[in-house]
Amino acid sequence: MKKIWLVAQQEYRQHVFTRRFLLGLLSVPLVILLMVGLVLLIISMETNTTPIGYVDASGLLSQPVMAPPPSWPDKPVPTIAFGTEAQARAALEAGKIQAYYLLPADYLTSGDLRVIHLAPIKDGTRRQFYNFLGANLLKKTDPAVALRLVDGADVTVVSADGSRSLSSDNWFSFLIPMIAGIGFIIAMFTSGGYLMQAVVDEKENRTMEVIVTSVTPNQFMAGKIIGDTAIGLTQILAWIVFIVVPVLIERNSLEFLQGIQISSQTVVVMILVMLPSFVLVAALMAMIGATVSEAREGQQMTGLVSLPIWIPYALFALLMSNPNSPISMALSFLPLTAPVTMLVRDGLTILPFWQIAASSAIQILCAAGVIWMAGRAFRLGMLRYGKKLALSEIFRRGSRVVIRE
Repeated sequence: MKKIWLVAQQEYRQHVFTRRFLLGLLSVPLVILLMVGLVLLIISMETNTTPIGYVDASGLLSQPVMAPPPSWPDKPVPTIAFGTEAQARAALEAGKIQAYYLLPADYLTSGDLRVIHLAPIKDGTRRQFYNFLGANLLKKTDPAVALRLVDGADVTVVSADGSRSLSSDNWFSFLIPMIAGIGFIIAMFTSGGYLMQAVVDEKENRTMEVIVTSVTPNQFMAGKIIGDTAIGLTQILAWIVFIVVPVLIERNSLEFLQGIQISSQTVVVMILVMLPSFVLVAALMAMIGATVSEAREGQQMTGLVSLPIWIPYALFALLMSNPNSPISMALSFLPLTAPVTMLVRDGLTILPFWQIAASSAIQILCAAGVIWMAGRAFRLGMLRYGKKLALSEIFRRGSRVVIRE
């Protein structure tokens, strides 16, 4: 066991304390911040703050009351009253307003409304004017009731046992499992790529032949897989510090972050399902590195391994519409699709503990089997300098290399 930990420590130090790893570690939070910034920029561009005009022949807006201010990130759009349509038309052509609405004399009975514009009106701007009309239609109603009607209903979906809830205020909690799944995939394949590259390099430069004089192939591969798992966990913990901690600190000051909740079920899924899946992929990467003759072949095979992991996102519409369907259940138990599927379903429904336990058991058994296969592949392929090892040879009883242990 001591030799396994020595190999794991060497694997960890070899990759973590490098400039490449640090750049990769910082790149993910920076990319996320850049994406969030671009989204916020696009949302802010959706609101044109040029005033909106109106011509009221119905008398509804003779003494107008203002609507509640728009919620972030929409920006307030001023409204300007015009006595005649000719005045409003002149202001529109001069660029002083972006559009104007016409309220005919029978507006209160017919509800007919016309809008004249030279360029399409943004949805945020249109919504603010409709809220302005709604506030004036309800100005003789109790202010609290009027505000509720203008803001609309806030429906909260609560699970039968009361342990989970989802509403428009905590919509971000629905995205947390999906974001965690993407982070898991990035960390898994980044650290797994290190492991595969290391095995291929040691196979090419014949370092393996020296190493196996001190440790057995199984000890060597087990140590590398443990070290690779530790590298991935280091990435995830660093991202939690860089991203999650600032969000938790600032969520009281930013309205759209106040509804963030991380359920205990999410934490259980991450520990019981994602961790053994991480070990499974690390073992697959080690086995690929032991079977190929050069790094380019390993990268091609890695693409085949990554495809099943993205299947839950490709079937996201199906998972969202029916998270407890037979297909959703099947994907929850398959080795490579289980971690992301369980995380996506976790954001949509209550997962029975037996499903979490069954999925975890399958991941652990598959990880143990692939670790054994990786050790056997390493044992068979380490003396085949420049030659590729066929996967069928791993299961062939007669294919063995005698090594003194």
